[in-house]
Formats: sequence, structure tokens, C-alpha cells
Amino acid sequence: QALDWLSENEGKPILDEPLDKPDETPSTEPADPSSVSDEQAQSLVCNECNKQFKNEELAQYHAVKSGHTDFAQSTDAVKPLSEEEKKRKLTELQDRIAEKRRLRDEEEKQDQRKNEILRRKAGQDMTEQQERMKEEQMKRDIEKQKQLKEEDKRATARIKQQIEQDKRDRAMRAAKEKAERDGAPLPVTEQTSMLKQGLPKIETSATQTRLQIRPMVQIKGQDGPVRPVTCVFEADQTLKDVIKHVKQQLPGLGHHFKLSTSFPRKDFGASDESKTLRELGLVPNAALILTE
Repeated sequence: QALDWLSENEGKPILDEPLDKPDETPSTEPADPSSVSDEQAQSLVCNECNKQFKNEELAQYHAVKSGHTDFAQSTDAVKPLSEEEKKRKLTELQDRIAEKRRLRDEEEKQDQRKNEILRRKAGQDMTEQQERMKEEQMKRDIEKQKQLKEEDKRATARIKQQIEQDKRDRAMRAAKEKAERDGAPLPVTEQTSMLKQGLPKIETSATQTRLQIRPMVQIKGQDGPVRPVTCVFEADQTLKDVIKHVKQQLPGLGHHFKLSTSFPRKDFGASDESKTLRELGLVPNAALILTE
């Protein structure tokens, strides 16, 4: 654009030619300083770098760009550029533009490389974080599977223990019924009977008891014998809690009933309802009979 402007304004005088032209015959007398100052200024000269400018706008542009401040007027007009000079300056300008473009492209490429490095690093960090999360989740899943296997194992053991206990209860009841029919003495204790039969001793928590309640009454709304109620209570729960549970399990049961044990024979009354199952000797397990 600067070269275009120079080309368009080339040959245009800054000011009009003076009306009176000086004599073309050179004078042999020394020049009068006052006569030089009276001549019209044709250009501006930078005293710091000796560059000549056609008008004030170009001089101001040079001052802003270079920081030079010492300028003077000159009566010498700026010579127009020849075709060769125009081509040379145009080539220089094109070279500067190309160099700036090259530097800008190189800077953009460097920025792109930096951004790509940051992007890859962020992706790598995210991948590593995802891998760590997967490993932690896998560890949690493995631990959970172990816990489930242990729980299944314990549940299986409890079921087997319950089955063995039911077998022992049935054997004890059969022995009691046979002894009552034959008039023979009843077994001393349930545990002694199990040991004599060679049955394994059941491991029962000292804080819980297993009760089997056999109803010997007619329940409203039910035909035929009523199935026994089997439940587990805390050893420190009271007989009143057992009665409440029986009423919930047998809603058709009447209001007046009692609980008792066949061996040793004992009937539980109202005074026993506030006692704990441990105090009543119903730990770790017992068979109760429900009658009216």
C-alpha cells in the first residue's frame, strides 16, 4: 500500500510553483541565508538519519515508527523513483511481507505443537485415571464376591445346622412319645439324648434361643392340625414377646391360652411373662406346647 501511495502521488508538488522563477544563470555571489529561508520548502529531512520525506504525513509516520524527533525543512524536492527503484522497493516490501508471514506461520505451528502436546498429556492422564478407576472397581467387585461367597457359605452351614436340629428334635419327640407310651422314664436332658444317639452337638449362640411352639388347640378358620411355629428370639427377650409373636403368627387364636413344656413339665403363667427366656431356662432351644 505504501508503494501504491508513492506511485499515485509521484510527481505531485506539495505546493504550487512560485510565480517568479529564479534566473537560470548561476550566480557567482554567495547565497544569502535570508534568501534560502524565503524559498519554498519542498521536503522534510530527518537530521538523525538523513532520510528525506515528501510531505509531513510521511515524516510523522517515520517519527512514530523510529522515535526520531529532529526534523528540518528542505528546499530539495524528493526525486521520483525510477522504474528500477520501484521494482527494488517492491521486491523488498514483498520479501518483508513474506518473512512476516513465515514467522507468523512458524509461530502458529509452534502453538499447534504445544496444544497437541497438552491435548495428548490430558488424554493420557484421563486414560490413566480411567485405568485406576477400573482397577479399583475390579478390586471392589472381587472383595464383594468374596463376601458373598462367605455369606453363602455361612448360610449353607446354618441351613445344614437347622436341618440337623430338626432331625434331633424329631428324634427327641419320638423318644418322649415312646417313653410315655411304654411307661419308661423320660430322657434326662435333650443334650444327653443327642450325645447317646451319636448326633453332633449343635453350636448355638449364647445370646439367642430357638423355640418351637406346637399348638394343641383348634384355630378358627383352619381345618386339621396346626403346623408348629418355629422362631428365634434373643435370650434376653421376655415370654411376653413370645406370646405377642404367637398371636401375630396365629391370628385366629383365642385370647385365653397358655404355654408349657412337656419335659420338664412346667406351665407358664402371667407371673412368668415379664421374665426373660434365659431366666425361664429356654436357652439355647426349647419346645413349647400351646394349649387353652
